[in-house]
Amino acid sequence: MSNIIGGKSIFKVIDYKNCINSYMLFTVAIPTFNNRSTIGGAIRSALNQTYGDDYEVLVVNNASTDGTLEEIQKFEDNKVRVVNNHQTVDMYSNHNICLEEAKGDYIVFCHSDDRLTEDALSIIQNRLEKRLYPSKYILWGHSMFRDFQVAIDLGCQKINTMFSGETSIKSFIWGGLTPSGTCYSRKSVLEIGGFPIIDAKIPMSDWAILVKAAYNYFEFEMIDRLLFIREYASTASCDDSSIWEKSIILTLDKLKEILNEQQFGHFVKIVKTNNSGLFYWYKKYMSEAELLVVHNNEIKSRRKQRIKNIMRFLLRI
Repeated sequence: MSNIIGGKSIFKVIDYKNCINSYMLFTVAIPTFNNRSTIGGAIRSALNQTYGDDYEVLVVNNASTDGTLEEIQKFEDNKVRVVNNHQTVDMYSNHNICLEEAKGDYIVFCHSDDRLTEDALSIIQNRLEKRLYPSKYILWGHSMFRDFQVAIDLGCQKINTMFSGETSIKSFIWGGLTPSGTCYSRKSVLEIGGFPIIDAKIPMSDWAILVKAAYNYFEFEMIDRLLFIREYASTASCDDSSIWEKSIILTLDKLKEILNEQQFGHFVKIVKTNNSGLFYWYKKYMSEAELLVVHNNEIKSRRKQRIKNIMRFLLRI
């Protein structure tokens, strides 16, 4: 029984618990590349869920060369389904393969160096039921690393409350949301093109997809429960500001490509109004008057710093 009509995805409000062999609510997707030492923990966390209904654990092996596949093959659970890429693709192309291959109406990512909490699917299912299984929806909770609560607070949102439209963008300009531990309405994300592909050392597609989804009328929600544990996240822990700056500019270029002119202009206006720190990195999209203001502010800042340094020196002698 299909839930596709006229080429468009629809999500019926049904009792999933009493519906046998018609629907699969969840796919836990684990994209992986050369994660031999941690992939086992990610798969075990996906299998050891308290959620009692049928779901699948989809592992997409991105042509790993370090023995990751051998670790995956140690799991003989019927829930585990493995897709092996013939060649290595970039990180978010692999996420898009997960979206395309998944059977569940909702997909929950778990990166191969992360772990889901044992009740993650049960918590998400309860919230989906409460929200009547929305068709354009992205849901996440707390994490042990780079928790999104900070961005929610800066964007003046509330947890356990659905938000959308312009108000959602005011939160998303403060940073990306890792796909790990996040639940997406799978078909609707595919319909907007999946994760944007950005050629950056620090992947920023998790930021771009939120903005794109907002302009495609998605609804969002952060809940007050811990859904996954993150101990590594090497790309997110980069402290080289030049790499971050380049990645953010590339992301903005991608957003200009995938949004229409009106949407992009609206987005940049929100950035300039609400996030002055990020505004510095958007010089490429500033007017001459705006650039002059930034230049003058930088001169004033350097002067203040020189005065502070002189005062510190004089106080020591």
